[in-house]
Amino acid sequence: MAKVYDVVLSGYYGFGNLGDELICRALIEMALKAGIDKSRLCVLSANPKETSEQFGVAAVDRWNLFEVFRALRQSRSLLLGGGGLFQDSTSLRSSLYYWGVVFLARMAGARPWAFGQSVGPFRSKLAAKLARNALKHCSPRYVRDDNSAALLSSWGLEFFLAPDAVFALSFKEAVKTSARDVLVFNVRPLPQREEGVKLLVREAERFAKMQGYKLRAVCMAEEDLKELKASGVSPDCEVFLLKGAGDAEPAFEGAAKAVGMRLHFCLLALLKGIPLVAFPYDPKVRSFALTWNIPLWERGERFDSLFLEARPAEGQKVAEAEEALRKSFDSALKIALGDEEHWNVNNS
Repeated sequence: MAKVYDVVLSGYYGFGNLGDELICRALIEMALKAGIDKSRLCVLSANPKETSEQFGVAAVDRWNLFEVFRALRQSRSLLLGGGGLFQDSTSLRSSLYYWGVVFLARMAGARPWAFGQSVGPFRSKLAAKLARNALKHCSPRYVRDDNSAALLSSWGLEFFLAPDAVFALSFKEAVKTSARDVLVFNVRPLPQREEGVKLLVREAERFAKMQGYKLRAVCMAEEDLKELKASGVSPDCEVFLLKGAGDAEPAFEGAAKAVGMRLHFCLLALLKGIPLVAFPYDPKVRSFALTWNIPLWERGERFDSLFLEARPAEGQKVAEAEEALRKSFDSALKIALGDEEHWNVNNS
C-alpha cells in the first residue's frame, strides 16, 4: 500500500500548553527543512482542527483509535515528538497512552522513533516498564537531558543526546535599547500541593519591589494561570497567558531578569538573552539549568545572590546547540525513513 505520510507526530499536542506547541512547531519546521513536504506530515492532537489550522498539516483526533490507526497505516513512521511523554508525576495515563500508540504503530507497519525525549521520573514500576517497552521498539532514540540518558543506559537501550527541539525556532533577543525594568516569572502546579509556588511568588514580589522592577507573570497554560491566582499574587502584577509562539515577544518585552519553573519558559528567556534563575521542580529543569550554568532557586534563598551569578547565554553556545540539534534531527529522520542497517530493534 502506498504511504500517504512520511511522519505521524505524537506528543502532548492540542491541549493548549505552549511548551508542547512550540515543540510541535519546531519538529515540523525541521522536517520541512530536511525536505519533507507538509502534505506528508500528520499530527495526533487533542484539538485536530486547531492544530491543522495552526501548522498547516494534517491532524487527527488522538483519542479516536480508529483514526489514529488509519493514520499510522498510511505512514512510514511514528515520531514520539519531544517532551516528557513517559512519566507518571500526575498519573499512569501518559505512559500508558504513548505505549499504546507505539504498539499501534508496530501493528500498522509504521516505524516508531523518538526525538527530544525526557524520560521519567517514575513513581510506579508499571509506568517505567511501559516506557522501557515502548522505547525498546523505537529507533533511533534521542533524549534531551543527562538524567534520561542515564535511565536509558540503565535499561540497556542505545540512545543519542540532542538539545531540546525548541532551539530550532527563531526568537528575537530582548531589545537592548528599550527600558529593562521588568521581572518576568513563571509558575506551574506542583504535585502534592507543595508550598513552593507561593514561596516563589512572595520572593518575586519582594525582589521586584526592592529593585524597582515591574512584575509580570508569564503563564504557559491555563493551569499556570489558576496556580498563579491561587498563590495570592499582588494585583499590581501584570499577567500574560501565552496562546502561541508569537505571544512570546510582548511577554518578554522590557525584561531585565527572569525566574522560571517550566522548562520552555526558561528556554525562551535563555534564547532572548535574559539573565535567568530556575526553580528545579523537575529533573529535566535541573539538567537544563546545569547545562547552561543557570542558578537554581531551592525554595529559600533570596534572588539577590542568585542573580549575581546569572549571566545571559553566550550567543555562540546557543548557535552551536541549534546546529547540533538540526544535524541530530536530520540524521534521525534519515534513519527512521529507511536506513535499515541502523534499525537494530527487537520487534518480538
